[in-house]
Amino acid sequence: MPSSPLPGLDACAAFADRVVGTLWWQARFPTRAIDQVPRLRPGNGARQAFFRPGDDVGEDPTITLPRRYRTKGVVLHELVHWALWQEADLPHHGRTFTRVLLDITEEFLGAARAAILADGYRAEHVHVGRAPRVGPDGRPRYGWDERLRLSRGRRLVVRFRSHDDVAATAVGVLVTTGPGGHGLVLEGDHGVTRVPTKCVWAVDAPSSHEPSR
Repeated sequence: MPSSPLPGLDACAAFADRVVGTLWWQARFPTRAIDQVPRLRPGNGARQAFFRPGDDVGEDPTITLPRRYRTKGVVLHELVHWALWQEADLPHHGRTFTRVLLDITEEFLGAARAAILADGYRAEHVHVGRAPRVGPDGRPRYGWDERLRLSRGRRLVVRFRSHDDVAATAVGVLVTTGPGGHGLVLEGDHGVTRVPTKCVWAVDAPSSHEPSR
């Protein structure tokens, strides 16, 4: 892809702040605020750029950007890692990651750059997740499709719109996604729940479950 170089770490930090400060970002990642953007490190001697989460002793997350990686595309790549790093059940470079990276590229680098990225995905047989689905609160949720694909036999929290368009939640072990992924079957504490896949707008692990609104 075209590199869109940035002249130094200060310019990289300013670009990261601009991205995280937008309504587009905050609608999708409201827990990743502009005052929490990872500190940028020069990475002297590092062979590649990378995101590193903070640790339990108070160390803040960082993004390492050696000189050759100080571009808008790389900054976006590492910001996506930061956005998703607490989604421990999702692969680091899985389908959700590639979907978010494609969407954020289109939003901040333009449709032409996103098309180049999409072409690269196809050429290298990279799987891309489904588009986010918007919940009743207006927030787009990523990862619902990848969790369903990876979580058969695991306990999940599935949020969906009921037949009368009311927000509903089902908690249980995913038994099947149905033929062609057109319906979910969950075994919960109170029996079996069937949910049309088209009605699902979020899928989470039980630990992240909150009452639906």
